[in-house]
Amino acid sequence: MKKYKGLLLKIIAYSAIILVFIFIATLDRPIKSEVFPLTSSAYQDANETNLMTILKGRLIKEPFNGIVTIIFFLAIAHSLSVNYFNSKAHELEHEFESLKLQGKISRDSKSMKATIYHFLGEVEVVFGLWAIVLGIACASYYDWGTFVSYINSLSYREPIFIIVIMVIASSRPILKLFELILWRIVKVFNGSIEAWWLSILLLSAFLSSFVTGPAAMTICAMLLADKFFVLNPSKSLKYTTLALLFVNISVGGAMTNFASPPVLMVVDVWDWNILFMFLNFGWKSIIAITIGTVSYFLLFRKEFKSLEKPHQDLQFKRYIQNRFISQKELEILFEDLEQNVDARMGYSKEVRAFSVILKDNLKAIARRKLTKEEIEEYEVDLAIDEKFESIANKQFRRTIPGLLSNEERDEYNDPDWDKRDDRVPFWIMGSHLLFMLWTIMNAHETILFLAGFLFFLGFYQITSYYQNKIEFRTALLVGFFLAGLIVHGTLQEWWIAPILGNLPPLGLNFASIVLTSFNDNAAITYLSTLVPNFPDTLKYAVVSGAITGGGLTIIANSPNPIGQSILKPFFKNGIEAGNLLKYALMPTAVAMIIFFVLH
Repeated sequence: MKKYKGLLLKIIAYSAIILVFIFIATLDRPIKSEVFPLTSSAYQDANETNLMTILKGRLIKEPFNGIVTIIFFLAIAHSLSVNYFNSKAHELEHEFESLKLQGKISRDSKSMKATIYHFLGEVEVVFGLWAIVLGIACASYYDWGTFVSYINSLSYREPIFIIVIMVIASSRPILKLFELILWRIVKVFNGSIEAWWLSILLLSAFLSSFVTGPAAMTICAMLLADKFFVLNPSKSLKYTTLALLFVNISVGGAMTNFASPPVLMVVDVWDWNILFMFLNFGWKSIIAITIGTVSYFLLFRKEFKSLEKPHQDLQFKRYIQNRFISQKELEILFEDLEQNVDARMGYSKEVRAFSVILKDNLKAIARRKLTKEEIEEYEVDLAIDEKFESIANKQFRRTIPGLLSNEERDEYNDPDWDKRDDRVPFWIMGSHLLFMLWTIMNAHETILFLAGFLFFLGFYQITSYYQNKIEFRTALLVGFFLAGLIVHGTLQEWWIAPILGNLPPLGLNFASIVLTSFNDNAAITYLSTLVPNFPDTLKYAVVSGAITGGGLTIIANSPNPIGQSILKPFFKNGIEAGNLLKYALMPTAVAMIIFFVLH
């Protein structure tokens, strides 16, 4: 019990905090909730100009605003602390393994304590966990029906869209297609690691404006994992690459008016067409992205030189492996070899013979323990035969499947199936591209893109030989993360909207960048559309700030959790929020200056 004392104390402490929230929330409890959350007009402060007076008045009119904001910032603090939980989980796993080696616990057992810490260290589940706290507080202050009504009033189209586009964009034919396109480009520069790095990061910006940010993030993160992160660069270069990927995709999304979530929130309300976006944001985005990326490239030029030989060695190794070794042919040869050796040595026959002896020993034990009448009446031998053969056959399929006949074997799922380098037919690549374009074109029509996704799954099954395994877990976690962020973020309108509407252009631009770092940038631009009589200069300031700050944190831009999930394995103990912020500051500052100076 002592080993769980610390964990229990922490659970009690968190529970106490939740109970305090609930107690405070129940003070001055309203008899009935007519509207939750209150709309901006319900506060009746449109004529008030002092920001602090507005916030104070809104807090007095709706005290529950303070509770939801405290819960929101606790969720943010949790999301910034996931490295602690992951480090603690690894420490507990190491201690648990030591106990196994000492024989103090079963070798098949798992550390529940470490599993809990791992769960708390998954950044994708943080906002969902704190949504439970929000639900308890809301049900205590109002009632359960109020919380259910609020949850049902929200739109989850974007999380669902991201799940679908992630699955399609991470498919093998799509990745092979863009790898071929990039190969044509880097071939001009002799396929150097520098050319791959620059091409992928610059491509990410353009893709984010034409195939959406989530699709661009999926494609470019997986290409970076395969071409760059696999070389194990320094920690600083890893974070630099991740920061540039996040910033470039966020800033690059402003080249068009149909692909970036923060832009989509305002274009219809403010009537911004694609020409307007390019003339006011697009060309400036290109300049900012180029300066930020090239600056970091020059700063790490020496390290890129040191990575060139490992890169060339890896490429040549893959070339040799693919040219001289056919996986399918070699598997057939090994299968024949196993059968021939077994026929000559009689290994499987010996195993089966000894298994019969073991079964007879079990029957003998049963006969000694049971009466003659019981043995005859209940067919004890048949019962033992049935259970023994079931266990034996299962064990044979697990340990010596290659020595069994094809009928006796389980279907084998190759764990390295996704790493093969077989050619993908162009017609399959084209079909996948059409599925992705259909999803993007119908991004606002949930039923249509979900219907297309079901057809995609059918096509995937038909062409499974050329596909990799669909990774639903990562896509679902990212969707869950964004859904949780929507649940919490929507309730922050009471204080974010007044800030956006009561600042000068430069102050608003800076505030938009800061607010974006701990709330999705699409939420920031959406809230700005609720401010009445919003002048053009402030519209420009808030949108440029939202896209500029989209790379500062994982939660700043909806595609960022995708990149985090794909590239997290290359960072020991996960991605540290402080280091990501540190290396994202320079390209963020460049973008901020470009948008301000060239306005």
